[in-house]
Amino acid sequence: MRRVEITLLGAISESLGLERDYIEKKLGGHYASLNYYGACEQSDLELTYGVRAHTDPTIITILLQDDVPGLQVLSEDKWMDVNPIPGTVVVHVGDLLQVIIYIFSYIYSTLKLGFLNCY
Repeated sequence: MRRVEITLLGAISESLGLERDYIEKKLGGHYASLNYYGACEQSDLELTYGVRAHTDPTIITILLQDDVPGLQVLSEDKWMDVNPIPGTVVVHVGDLLQVIIYIFSYIYSTLKLGFLNCY
C-alpha cells in the first residue's frame, strides 16, 4: 500500500504542475489512511452506529470497496451515495493535503459520512 500511496501522491503532485516527489519531500513520511468498512449483520445493530460527517486529517485516504454501500460525500450541498464497485479504491483528499497545497484553491478535503448498512 505504501507504493500505491507514493504513486498517488506523485500523480497528484504532477497534476498540480509540481515535481513528482513534491508532496513526499514536504512530509518525509507516511500520512495516508487506509480503510475498509465491511457490512454488519443485523445482530450488530446495537453496537454499530456508522460514522458522522467528517474530513480526514491525513494527506489522502485510500478506501477499499466491496459490494456493500455505505459511503456518502457532500457535493453541491447535497449528500450523495458513492456506489461501490467491488475491488476498486476511492481516494479522498485529506486536510493535510489541503494545507500543503493551499495555493491551489480548488483542492478541498472530502466531507463524507458512513451510514449503517446491514444485510
